[in-house]
Amino acid sequence: CYAELSGRIPSAGSSYAYAFVALGELPAFITAFMLTLEFLLSGSAVARSWGDKVVEWLRVELSVSEEFISILQPGYGINPMACLVSIITTLLVLWGVKESKLVTDFFTWIKVFLVIFMTVGGFILFNPANMTPLVPPEFGAAGILRGSISSFFGYLGFDAVCCVAGEAINPERNLPLSIVTTLCIVTFLYIAAAISLVGMQYYTDISPESGFPEAFKSNNVEWAAQLTAAGEVVTLPVVVLISIIIQPRLQFAMANDGLIPEWFGEIKNGALFAGVLMTLFATFVPFSMLDDFVSAGILVAFTITNCSLVVMRRESVNHRLEKLLALFNLSSFITCMILSHVGHIGWTLTPLSIYIAWKISRTCPPTSFGNSQLYIHEKYFTTPLVPYVPVSTTKH
Repeated sequence: CYAELSGRIPSAGSSYAYAFVALGELPAFITAFMLTLEFLLSGSAVARSWGDKVVEWLRVELSVSEEFISILQPGYGINPMACLVSIITTLLVLWGVKESKLVTDFFTWIKVFLVIFMTVGGFILFNPANMTPLVPPEFGAAGILRGSISSFFGYLGFDAVCCVAGEAINPERNLPLSIVTTLCIVTFLYIAAAISLVGMQYYTDISPESGFPEAFKSNNVEWAAQLTAAGEVVTLPVVVLISIIIQPRLQFAMANDGLIPEWFGEIKNGALFAGVLMTLFATFVPFSMLDDFVSAGILVAFTITNCSLVVMRRESVNHRLEKLLALFNLSSFITCMILSHVGHIGWTLTPLSIYIAWKISRTCPPTSFGNSQLYIHEKYFTTPLVPYVPVSTTKH
């Protein structure tokens, strides 16, 4: 859905822009709020995580004195290192986009190679016995769902591509290609890294703060543990930098549409505002709370994007499409709540979603935007099997 809409609506704002065109100002404003949770709070969460990793690295790998550690961990939920990295990345963005891009590209490649190194190392030390049980009984199906919801944190990349679509060259071709490529790479690395980590160390022994370094250390590969720990400390701030680059573009789009003051129409003003907020959240709010808010924002933004595509591809007869989409989103919410707190019984509502998608395809004819005959002669990427694909991706 993102691949098609980004090529057809190549403007700053990502899901906000799509909701503004398809659904109107109020849904677009709500979407912008969710994207703020996604971009700005994700930067805060990563900064917070980085601060914890730095302290752990200094304590374990460099054996820094506890007096110095107490300065970096003063208590009361305050994280000075998260504050420091947030301020530095904000200043870098204010310095200039060109310089920020060079830094981002450099550290992104280092991060990719680091992830590949950790994954390959994990498979070399892989112990099949660690994969039993495949589904831990204390988590069950509900635990798998909660874990998958948290994993949305790792899929911010292609949404970030959409948010800077207004600056893309040949967006009709390059944006869909970038999104699909990014999604495939992230999915592959995510799955491979997770399997290698669990195979390298039993799941109950995995460190929540420093997973791979501690796993290498438990297998007596000290040099890999030290390299991985240092690599995480060095490369993680690039995620904070990307977040602070993206958020002002969203505010720029909203300012151009008149939904927020014109002051935010200047990228540097938006970057300063976003940087101050990100620094405050990163310094004083625990990572676990930030992580939950980010995941919620991503899920809602994804849902609104899928609904926007359905609205643009299907005509509404007597408001039937709006009613069916509202019913579908309600059933999806109930299904997720049941799965999270009860278990596999939540899947009993899945046939209702399939029925709603079938009802839309039967009673809501294609618009000129979604007429399949036009796609033969157009250059835009096309999402197949609408409304079934948007409905299925929203549901799962």
